[in-house]
Amino acid sequence: MLITTTGSIAQAADDSEEIKKLCMAGFNAAMSQAGQTPPEGMGDFTCSCFAREMKGIAFIMQAQTICKELAAEKYGPLMKTQ
Repeated sequence: MLITTTGSIAQAADDSEEIKKLCMAGFNAAMSQAGQTPPEGMGDFTCSCFAREMKGIAFIMQAQTICKELAAEKYGPLMKTQ
């Protein structure tokens, strides 16, 4: 049983990392398309939030909305237009 649990934890960590990688690709593309340079750490913050929310609620649109709002609150004043 311990091996199964450990395997499940390891799989969840792998899934979370994959979600973060995909999120970062989307984040970078969105920033580039918008002609914006995000502040240092904004992408990681947003995508870590997204991966965490996906575990909790498992609804992509809700996770996106929650994390975009949190990132805008934290980093909005630091955004630069290219």
